[in-house]
Amino acid sequence: MSLKCSAPVGCRVVGTPPVKVLPSAELIEETPGEPRLRRVTVAGTDVLLGRLSGGQVVAFSSTCPHQQTDLAGATFFDGRIRCPLHVYLYDPRTGENVIPATTADPLNLWKLKPGYLPVYEVEERDGWIWVGPDPKPPPPSYDPERERPPAPGTRPAAAAAAPAAPAADTRTEHPTKTVRVAPGTTFALRLPTTPRPGFTWRVEADGPLLNVVEERFEPGEPARHLVRLATRGVGEATVRCLYARPWDTKPAEIRTYEVRIEL
Repeated sequence: MSLKCSAPVGCRVVGTPPVKVLPSAELIEETPGEPRLRRVTVAGTDVLLGRLSGGQVVAFSSTCPHQQTDLAGATFFDGRIRCPLHVYLYDPRTGENVIPATTADPLNLWKLKPGYLPVYEVEERDGWIWVGPDPKPPPPSYDPERERPPAPGTRPAAAAAAPAAPAADTRTEHPTKTVRVAPGTTFALRLPTTPRPGFTWRVEADGPLLNVVEERFEPGEPARHLVRLATRGVGEATVRCLYARPWDTKPAEIRTYEVRIEL
């Protein structure tokens, strides 16, 4: 029986046989910025499937290694998987972290903890997608020592000569907006977003009157970052939304909202 392998080079399955998980016709080719992943179960483990623009099928863990968040809303960016929460990028073929591991100051990598994304062998044959039950080995570039805090007073040799990652090229601070809401309710802010590798919105709500209850990326033209907040009590509070990479000290964009909670 001939096999059609989704990898660019012919593949050979060894060890535990792969599992038939999904008809090939049900997995749509990627559209950048739109989540088109399918969740399947392989040997009792949740795995996400995606089809790259060239037709190759990739299979990877449903959990982001950075903070163990769900990747169901992840999208493709330049052939990489982009986590919807912190916009980290992973190679879906090898699991290698691309952003921030290749751009951050090595001294800060232990704070960012990108890890690597577990990925699985994939085949297509007989009109079905088959996935290996065990993750592939970690990518060669992954070194757990780089993600461990340095000993006090030490500086890793590889990082000593490495320049710090550049901050954002420009900074845009928008005029403050006023939002009026009732106490005991929730309201949403939708932040226009130009996706940039490694960048994400950080939301700061001062005081006890506001609580962030949801954040998620909304693809579209333009893409937006949804922030949903719950109100507590009556009064005024400020919400600052900062668009930056986790290691930047100066955000590329700032949006400020004065929230008036009124009866």
